[in-house]
Amino acid sequence: MKIIFCGPPHSGKSVFIANLIDKLPSDAYTIIRACPDGEGTWSNNQNQNETSIVRKKGKFTKSFIDKACQAIDKQENKIILVDVGGVMSKENEQVFKHCDSFVVLSSDDTKKQEWLDFGQKLGLQCVGCLDSSLEGKEEIYSREPFLSGKVVGLERGQLLKDSSIIEAMVSDIVKKSKYAEHSDVEPKGFAGVMIDDTELGFELGYGKEILTEDGTPIKKVRWKESAIPLIYESIKQKIKPDEPVRINGVRANFALAAICKAAKQQGAKDISAYDIRSMQYIPIRNLPKKKNVKSSEGLAYNILENRENIFMDIDITKEEYSLEDYKKCILPQIKEKKNLYLSGRLPLWLLTSISNSYDANRIFTFQPGKGFTCISSIDEKELGKIVDGVNGLDINQYFEDKKEKQKAKLPTSIQKRGFLSKLKEIVTAIKTPVPNVKIEKSESPVVSTENRSVEEESKSAEGR
Repeated sequence: MKIIFCGPPHSGKSVFIANLIDKLPSDAYTIIRACPDGEGTWSNNQNQNETSIVRKKGKFTKSFIDKACQAIDKQENKIILVDVGGVMSKENEQVFKHCDSFVVLSSDDTKKQEWLDFGQKLGLQCVGCLDSSLEGKEEIYSREPFLSGKVVGLERGQLLKDSSIIEAMVSDIVKKSKYAEHSDVEPKGFAGVMIDDTELGFELGYGKEILTEDGTPIKKVRWKESAIPLIYESIKQKIKPDEPVRINGVRANFALAAICKAAKQQGAKDISAYDIRSMQYIPIRNLPKKKNVKSSEGLAYNILENRENIFMDIDITKEEYSLEDYKKCILPQIKEKKNLYLSGRLPLWLLTSISNSYDANRIFTFQPGKGFTCISSIDEKELGKIVDGVNGLDINQYFEDKKEKQKAKLPTSIQKRGFLSKLKEIVTAIKTPVPNVKIEKSESPVVSTENRSVEEESKSAEGR
């Protein structure tokens, strides 16, 4: 079941999807972002100041849309959620033709009807048509021929814990997708250790079987950073030296990074992680490193450093980071007796390869809206610890400088794109506050001379 979520801008589509994900079965859904708005599931984390500063919008190019459609076609999961832009454009029409169902969210009755007509004329089945409002009382109008009603409170950073609309939508999607017929298929031709997200989550106590509104049991895994020490212990028991390892279904960057680091410590060879876009297992490589490297094929490295800590923010500098780029990747050589803090919206397998390639005292990965999570530690005592900032480094100033660079490029961007309608978006971006990162200014940061400009980011994963 391939479901498009559509409607005019600012209707709460991404927030609605985040709420659905919180209740959909962990072993049966995939998200495809068919709109280059720079959002991911992390966009709904509570610290919205922080998530807004790292969000970077891309461009609606033919290549982007073609690859999004290809990704939709490749998916074999029971439930495929597709997030599209808020305009009934030719690009969106193309995406619609690769799906079979759609949901409309709108605060405008006229626009709601237009989107309903748009989807039905293209031959898709409507699953839900909803009024979206920040205020008022939630209400279900009807369940037939599709779910219609009013959903309230789709604000960024919020989960609607007791929403009857969300519960009804989850129930309808699970039923129509035939999730109950879901069966686990053992991979053929692989003589190694398989690590499955759902299985590991249940094993470590982060999974739970819950019932939908109509009583259908589904599997749900909600990873917490506190699971990281348990992940290390589990991997130690599962993996022997020189065994190949495949990891499937892990969406949380801290969980995948921890699994791969633990597998490396056990001496595993040929570690690979499944990528939903390419539908293949991608090797987690030990990437080469060189001194004074400021960029690699498709990547730019931005570094802040002091006596104890290194902050590395990584920008993808091309529309799509490819596996060919990955083969050419070279990392900056660093002093690995320090603590390493990694940031960047990257494919999960790329972020994981980068973290796995360093043997720093402690390694942290960044989750916008949450902070830095310790995924590796020489004494393992700080595994799973979350910190707001980097001691002795002014991360606030770094992001302010990066934002100024972005603003300086705006006039040129407007000319190139030729869309006067983008002016409103730009004004909004400029007014967005810098994240309130807690900083302990024990010393002045040493700022590298790396390129700190904001470039086009990869849309191949939700990898922060």
